[in-house]
Amino acid sequence: MRMNREHALRLVENHISITSVIEKTNLRHIHIALLMKRGKILGIASNFLGSRIGGCGYDEHSIHAERALIKKVGYRNLMGATMVVIRVSRVLRVLGESKPCMTCTPHLNKCMKEYGLKKVYYTAE
Repeated sequence: MRMNREHALRLVENHISITSVIEKTNLRHIHIALLMKRGKILGIASNFLGSRIGGCGYDEHSIHAERALIKKVGYRNLMGATMVVIRVSRVLRVLGESKPCMTCTPHLNKCMKEYGLKKVYYTAE
């Protein structure tokens, strides 16, 4: 599902320090994933360069935010939770359109079907 920019921006401003996330990653376009349940943030993760050894979500040496978040919080914490994925430009520090890739889509569908992840929202233009 898509989330409008204003709602995503409010969520970011209330729960995330964009500067701290930008400092932790070396990518030009940063994707930040948040897992929320009952109004609480269970975890936050961003995409980063890595390797197969470094964990799941390997796609051209990039660990995707969705997979990094699931690895961080664990599958059992997905039951009834909502994931929000936001794209931020490193240079302009503005929100951009985020959408799931071909490898994350089936993985997130499996998480919804088997582990009870309720919904996944992506920022829209």
